[in-house]
Amino acid sequence: MRTVIVGASAAGMAAAEAIRKRDPITEIVMLSNETHPPYYRPLIPYLIYKEKTGEDILRQARLTPSNLDLRLGVRATRLDPKNHTLTLGHDEILSYDHLLIATGASPIRPDISGLDGPGVFYLRTWADAEEVARAAKDAKYAVILGAGRIGMKSAFALRHLGIEVIVVELLERIVPQQLDVASAAIFAQAVAEAGIRTILGQTLKAVNHEGKRVTSVTLDDGSNLKADLVIVGVGVRPNLELAVSGGLHVYKGLLVDEHLRTSDTHIFAAGDVVETKDVVSGGSIVSGIWTNAADMGRIAGDNLAGGNSTYEGAFSLLNAMELGGLPVVSVGDIEALPGDGIEVFTELRGQTYRKLVFDGDRLIGLILVGQIERAGIYQTLIREKANVSGLRRELLGPRFHYGHYILSKPVLTDQYVKAG
Repeated sequence: MRTVIVGASAAGMAAAEAIRKRDPITEIVMLSNETHPPYYRPLIPYLIYKEKTGEDILRQARLTPSNLDLRLGVRATRLDPKNHTLTLGHDEILSYDHLLIATGASPIRPDISGLDGPGVFYLRTWADAEEVARAAKDAKYAVILGAGRIGMKSAFALRHLGIEVIVVELLERIVPQQLDVASAAIFAQAVAEAGIRTILGQTLKAVNHEGKRVTSVTLDDGSNLKADLVIVGVGVRPNLELAVSGGLHVYKGLLVDEHLRTSDTHIFAAGDVVETKDVVSGGSIVSGIWTNAADMGRIAGDNLAGGNSTYEGAFSLLNAMELGGLPVVSVGDIEALPGDGIEVFTELRGQTYRKLVFDGDRLIGLILVGQIERAGIYQTLIREKANVSGLRRELLGPRFHYGHYILSKPVLTDQYVKAG
């Protein structure tokens, strides 16, 4: 029996581990269109200014499943479910008994004049980070389009190299998918103190070149900014080309059932390519989050090896990061407004911030800035859809732990302000 996994990132590697745990002898072939061995994608911004080396971000050898036929620099270009084959490159044919599609996602490329020219980069892969690092050696000015996680990480990386950095964001706050207005204000101060300028409520109209180099960018208000390099980070889209070539059912992403099986019984899918269910709202989402991808990979891998595991869905928001020395964790629905059963509690003390969002008896969202020690407990309560009606005071307290949920023993609450 041969199982082929297309993709060697979080979902693919987690699936290979799960397969090996259940089946120590089946043949596993893993295809990666990248030339680098498996690595931790969230760490690639650190390669730009050499805070971490390639060795630091590599997946540890002890975590790689045994007897794995890993093929680097190989792209699967066509899927033939009827004959159980993949076309590799132009003409090589690889057969499979079971297949996992974990093709991930690619950066969105906005329709902006000059954006496809030299000096413009997208930070998605190890190779991308190496290209940015090379370009940064001769750069004095950089413009980042998008103030999301990747954009801000890139900004700090380039600032470490002494480059003047401007971040341009269409929305009215930085990291808008992960931060609310109050928490974004905390980080905006840290960003400014690092010497990074932000321009909010605008986007790029054009990237301007002289020959093969970037000279400036034009904003949509007509003003120009000096730039020697541009990094674009405005989101990702699922890589559906392989699935579509095989006639699999797709919509926003590759459609799967609760076992992560596609419309073909021999083909499973996991990771950023999959359309799944939001565990908080129940709505349909395509998640681009590393931890969600790994969870899907474990479930899909177990089922590929004969298991019967069920995937309950993903968090649309589940992120932890550090900017300017400040850690932040955001989980679940942080945008819900008070009313119709929704209650929002916030606390701001200097650079420490907490926000908890309740829908009736359930905790559905949170932001923790500065002190993030109990984030995992809150996340579990959200995922389990736990009834926390008897724990409201404890949840808002400074020393809440999972034992309170188990034992339901009351403790004192600290000072919170109820929003709305």
